[in-house]
Parts: sequence; structure tokens; C-alpha cells
Amino acid sequence: MTDQQPLGPPCHRRGATINILRTTLGALPSASEVAFPGLFAWSPVSTSAVTRTLKIDKGLWGTWRNRGITPSPMPEAWFRRAAGRPLNYRLDSVLAWLAARRGEPFDPLTTWRLSLLTGFETDVSDPEEVRKLARLYAQAVGPHLPGGVSFTSQGFREYLASLLM
Repeated sequence: MTDQQPLGPPCHRRGATINILRTTLGALPSASEVAFPGLFAWSPVSTSAVTRTLKIDKGLWGTWRNRGITPSPMPEAWFRRAAGRPLNYRLDSVLAWLAARRGEPFDPLTTWRLSLLTGFETDVSDPEEVRKLARLYAQAVGPHLPGGVSFTSQGFREYLASLLM
């Protein structure tokens, strides 16, 4: 006999609460409604952080990724091997993806500028200067980031170079 629970609010069964996440692409929040505390717009963010913030199941994210629906992850070769081979995304790519899903405008450099302003009280409008400062701050943080994201030496150099493009 199989025991199936309907999708919906939390189910209570034998003293346990089971939260069933019910998310469709249309139910995703807009980019302006999403916050990744402690991360800047150019920061790498793990799949776990993305799914936790968007309140979706990792398996659902994996299905969407296999169908080519999610943003492209950063190159796996840039990161040290970790259990489960986690994928990492650049935060601005995730935000751009969310905005595109809703047909909203999104400018990555404006998001970088806001990160510089709120995180470092640095107001810069020149796009080249924004990129240079983002690279400088990323370099200062180093290749081992909070949340278990760890670059290889070569991967970190390539990541830093990508911030200037």
C-alpha cells in the first residue's frame, strides 16, 4: 500500500510535520524580491543557497537545470571538488534569470553598483570602474568563500578575469 500526501500546506501525520514545497516557474519571486544576505551581485552562490532562498526543492531545481531552464552554472573546473559535485552560479545570473522569467528589465552592472553602494558606501557610475572595484573586492575576499564555495587557483584567476568582461 502506498501512502501519498496531497500537494499543499503542511501535512500532519503521526506527530510529524511534512512541508511540501509547491513551486512552479510562474510562482518564482521577482529579482527585486530576492535577497542573498552577505553576498554581492558578482558573488558565486551555491545551488543550495539558490534553492533555499527561492524556497524550492533541490530536485525540482535539478529537473529544471536538466531541461535547460535554469541559468547556466559557472564552470565546474573553477571549483575544488566537493561531495555531491555542487554547482555554483553567479548571483547576478540568478537575478537576471528571475527577471527574464517575468519579462522584467535587469541590468547586472546596476546591481553591482548597488552592491558597492550598500556594502562599501562606494558610489560609482562608470561601468569600467564598477567592474574593477567588484574584481578588487572579490580578490580581497579570496578563493575560499562562506557557504563552502572554494575555487581552484586557476579557477579563481578565471573568475576574477570574468568580472572585467
